Amino acid sequence: MAQPELDSGYYLQHFNELLQFVSQHYQPVLTPDSLAFISDFTALSENGQQLLVRMLNRKGLVFSDADLQYPEIGPTGPVLDELAAVGFIAPLTTDDLTDFWLRLTKDTLWQLVQLAKSQFSAADWKAQVADLAIKKSQTKPLLLGAALKLQVNWLQIIQILPQRYVALKRQDALNYLYFLYFGRIEANLSLFTLRDLGIRQSGQFKQQFQPRFTEASQAELAYQLASARPAITELGKQLKKQPDTAPALLEQWFSKVSAWPNHEDEALQLKRSELCYQLGKLAEQAKLPELAISFYRLSNGFPASERLVRLLVQQQQTDQAQVLLQQLLADPSCDEEWLFADDFYRRKFNPDGGGQRSRLTELLYNAPLVGIDELYLGKAEQGLMAHYAAQGYRVFHCENNLWLALFGLWFWHELFEHEDSALHNPFERRPRNLSSGGFYQQFKTDIEHKLSQLAAPNAPSQLLTALTAHYGKANSLFYWHSDLAEQLLPLITYCGFAKDGTSSLVPILRSMAQDFKRQRSGYPDLLLIKDQQLQFIEVKAPGDKIQRHQLARLLALQQAGFNARIEKLQWIIDPNRIYVVLDVETTGGKAGSDRVIEIGAVKVQAGEVLDTFSTLINPQRYIPSFITRLTGINSAMVSDAPTFADIAPKLSEFLQGAVFVAHNVKFDYGFIRAEFTRLQMPFDMPQLCTVVNMRRYYPGLQSYSLGKLCTEFDINLTNHHRALDDATATVELLKMINGRR
Repeated sequence: MAQPELDSGYYLQHFNELLQFVSQHYQPVLTPDSLAFISDFTALSENGQQLLVRMLNRKGLVFSDADLQYPEIGPTGPVLDELAAVGFIAPLTTDDLTDFWLRLTKDTLWQLVQLAKSQFSAADWKAQVADLAIKKSQTKPLLLGAALKLQVNWLQIIQILPQRYVALKRQDALNYLYFLYFGRIEANLSLFTLRDLGIRQSGQFKQQFQPRFTEASQAELAYQLASARPAITELGKQLKKQPDTAPALLEQWFSKVSAWPNHEDEALQLKRSELCYQLGKLAEQAKLPELAISFYRLSNGFPASERLVRLLVQQQQTDQAQVLLQQLLADPSCDEEWLFADDFYRRKFNPDGGGQRSRLTELLYNAPLVGIDELYLGKAEQGLMAHYAAQGYRVFHCENNLWLALFGLWFWHELFEHEDSALHNPFERRPRNLSSGGFYQQFKTDIEHKLSQLAAPNAPSQLLTALTAHYGKANSLFYWHSDLAEQLLPLITYCGFAKDGTSSLVPILRSMAQDFKRQRSGYPDLLLIKDQQLQFIEVKAPGDKIQRHQLARLLALQQAGFNARIEKLQWIIDPNRIYVVLDVETTGGKAGSDRVIEIGAVKVQAGEVLDTFSTLINPQRYIPSFITRLTGINSAMVSDAPTFADIAPKLSEFLQGAVFVAHNVKFDYGFIRAEFTRLQMPFDMPQLCTVVNMRRYYPGLQSYSLGKLCTEFDINLTNHHRALDDATATVELLKMINGRR
């Protein structure tokens, strides 16, 4: 479907749309600078508005008039004069030079060097460049590095250029307007463009929006905090390059954050806390433990509390550490904080618990071992899924998405459609008050009522109604997929009940509503369903570690009454594993564009051939002559052959439950998967490559091509480059490999 074309004025349309929205919703919190920005912009001519918005939507802050030629605007000079008169742009200053050098073309850079040269006598210029290699043939970075070592006033020389260079100004006022609309410092209005092109959905949940800020002090502090985040990121980069500057710079930041007011808005408290935690980590990295402790004390909750305890112990302030741990145990901010405090206190301060394993280590140590074929190396979850599917379980890889989808669908109205939901513009897809905990406070009565309905007999039908009504709507909570209903409906139907008659799902969803930021992740990998019983399994391959938030979710599920556990995998070689050794002949080498013309497959178990599958395939296109010379297959031979669509069901059944084996498996597997994809049929199998494994178990051979290997090991291959013959020969290689495996 063709995308709509946007006219040349769409940049200005988008900017005016944003200004109108902000003026309508945020009048009480607009600063004098932002009000002046709106007023001055409105007073510009249409050409002035068009040019300024064009500049705002391009990268960087420095522009030349040569780069600002637009047919709808006309001559640039008078328009730039208009923008300069009200301070939207200005001539370059020293602070603008960094951006100027980044945007400069090599030709203009050389032009500047020649202008610089003209400022000197021949002797003085020779002295200037005596130790510098300034040549036009150099790359731009080398030429720029040499040029910046010249003792010249670059601002004066730039003014001599035929191009006129200007820099955007009043950026702080502009960023504040962007921040009010988006809730973050936004560089451009690309979301509006994506909406107009039909790429980004907007306004799908509601049309009436509440402002995210109602008080000036609240909005200005939020903007300060949002501006600080990228600044702290840059600080981290600077400290890596210049570690000796850390004490002075971090002290400055400590003074700054100490002066930030403690606003009653919980979202702002959380953001302030996170920034202090980031600064504390930078202080730790800079080997400034006392300053790090000071930052962590300004940060509320976990994980700053963990770092604070550990640093107090390192600094021999054990009494303070013990008191803090006792406070965390008595009133933890989250499950992870309690788990840390419990483990650390037992190991450091409990005379009877010293040296004991942590809960994390203990849970992993006691987890049962499950033997999974090593063919699933790198795909641990798939291996365990196949293990349980063979036992008759319905198995789903659900992880976090199952719980996020249940939460999102059960509280859809409060999250997205309620007149007071925390969506503040048409582009938002996740309520802003979720991460701060404000969602539960705002809708506590409604949430508790809906939680009580989870135990009702019609709860599954309510959930299915919500899923049907909202399916496909883009949101930032969870993703849609075809078997979501197959997971959600058994979850709500078979979840069980607590002693008070409430659903076992209640404590899980309540915790998500109260502390979504921490409760949104860490859920077990797999959901197993059999005989109306649910099981949740966290999969750990050899060498994997369990994270504290994963342990917290497991314990929460267990306390709610679910069968939730860790299972550790142990790699084994299954002697009864079924393999399908397959070979394809094709019209060319690219799976995305070429097609299969022949398939040969041999099903093998314990070295014995169980069955074969062989057919020519009509590729529905001409077979190139070089393919005919290689394989002996021409277009006439396949004219009456079935298409891949004709044989796909039978082939799929033949492959079911087996390991896909081929000589250079990526080639054959890629073609088979591409053919199934064209039919919109799912295809995912464990793979074994005989090329890779022959190299591994039979090293040092001159060639690992199928023909040369057959010659080397006296394997019969009479009709090379015909699918079934090649597959049959590859079976012998598989036997050799499994003998060594």
